[in-house]
Amino acid sequence: MVETNINENTGLSIIVLRPNNSASWQFNMIIVGSLSLIAFVISTYFALQGLWLIFPFAGIEVGFLFICLYLRMRANINTEVITFDKDTLLVERGYYHAEQSWKYHRIWAKIFVKTPERRGYPKRIFIRSHGKELELGSFLNKKDKELLIKSLKNVVYA
Repeated sequence: MVETNINENTGLSIIVLRPNNSASWQFNMIIVGSLSLIAFVISTYFALQGLWLIFPFAGIEVGFLFICLYLRMRANINTEVITFDKDTLLVERGYYHAEQSWKYHRIWAKIFVKTPERRGYPKRIFIRSHGKELELGSFLNKKDKELLIKSLKNVVYA
């Protein structure tokens, strides 16, 4: 998801990048709860038949599902904020707050797009300054990368 905010008066432009998130945390917990209930009912039936060893494996299975969904949801809150000021270009990345940041002089920073080597792959967007490169929006899909390219053109050429 690409959100662009351009302030014409101050010249400050902010582009916020987030991955697409198809399911909320509450929905995922409903899925985990439903599968936990089903696993508990089935393992209880087998435990009553004398196969009590199914209980720990059902718990491990549900715990593994919870961990996988937690890690996926945590990756989906990753955010990049690109701020264009009159003189500077600031890129910040993080989950709940800016954990990493890169600051460039706007005059020396060059934004460019690399076309993919294989057909069907999305383009890659980079900022280059003083021989160092930083990829922007690596988690975005093809459509969102095209939106990012358009947003960057609007900000840079405005």
